[in-house]
Amino acid sequence: MQFGVDVSEHQAGFDFTACPLDFAIIRTTDGTYQDHAFPTLFVDAHSADLNVSTYHFLRSPSEGTSVAEQVEASVEVLQRAPGAMNCPMWLDVESPAGLTLADVRSAYDTFQGFGVRVAGVYTNAWYWRRYMRLARPTQFGALWLADWGSDEPAFPGADAWPTPLGMGTPEVWQYTSRGTIGGFTVDLNAWRDVA
Repeated sequence: MQFGVDVSEHQAGFDFTACPLDFAIIRTTDGTYQDHAFPTLFVDAHSADLNVSTYHFLRSPSEGTSVAEQVEASVEVLQRAPGAMNCPMWLDVESPAGLTLADVRSAYDTFQGFGVRVAGVYTNAWYWRRYMRLARPTQFGALWLADWGSDEPAFPGADAWPTPLGMGTPEVWQYTSRGTIGGFTVDLNAWRDVA
């Protein structure tokens, strides 16, 4: 088992060496908004010898931008950081305006069309069931599941690994949003097998 964080400009200046970490997942974009801290966070995570992947917060087209525009904005961010285009991309599927399976499929296909490998989807069981119904998240790759339980910052242990009905076993588990590392509040994640 490996442990890591997901970060964005909200953790600009984060020190990846402040405690032992194995991986980092770094935000490129939220809709078409480009995360200004991505290049520095990306370089710093690589300098700390972490396994690095990226994520895009997918917005519903009803919020004012098409999926294609969002992917293009994300790819622009990736292209500004040498080596970032080679990192796997997670699709963050939790837009409060609601997403459809077609939106997720479009993002998946468009990223792949730009040569960006999609690692899978980040979501929680409630959201996925409400908007995606009985669709299997694994059709888009691996599942990164937000399941905070009591949201205590300590890892509850591998025997508590969530397995939501109909969703399969997640590869990555975001087990709290209240971790603290080097004075920063961060989401903490466990990964069964980091490739």
